[in-house]
Amino acid sequence: MEIFETPLPGIGVRYEFTSELGDHVGVVIRRDGKRDVALYDRQDPDSCRGTMELTQSDAGKLAELLGGTNITARLDSLRHMVEGLAIDWVTMPDSGGLTGKTIGSGHIRTATSASVVAVIRGDEGIPGPGPDFTLEPRDTVLVMGGDDAVGEARAILIG
Repeated sequence: MEIFETPLPGIGVRYEFTSELGDHVGVVIRRDGKRDVALYDRQDPDSCRGTMELTQSDAGKLAELLGGTNITARLDSLRHMVEGLAIDWVTMPDSGGLTGKTIGSGHIRTATSASVVAVIRGDEGIPGPGPDFTLEPRDTVLVMGGDDAVGEARAILIG
């Protein structure tokens, strides 16, 4: 299946593909993080049968339901294999906590023994960010460690 990408200056990026069943589907990923999903008419690809707007969170939930990512299942499996391991996804606030600051400035590893394993920023995954990595509003931070340590790390991250 071929996916076509079209930059939309000032708006974001549009992706389009034709499903195996012949449906023409478009997804616009806007700069504000929202997504627009469009289903085009089979007979007239310029005519849209319907659209749906999704927030970034809604898009993530839909991706999980459609099987687009199995990372959550794999992490849950890992958690059951390692007794006492806790995993948390922390969304950075617009201000406060470590927003606008480096991971190292929070001394998370030293103070809690938990680790920041990855950061998701928009559509980009950043594995193993170093102590000089600056956290931005709405970054999603993956923290791993013991139950108490992860809770303490969350408190440091969001303030």
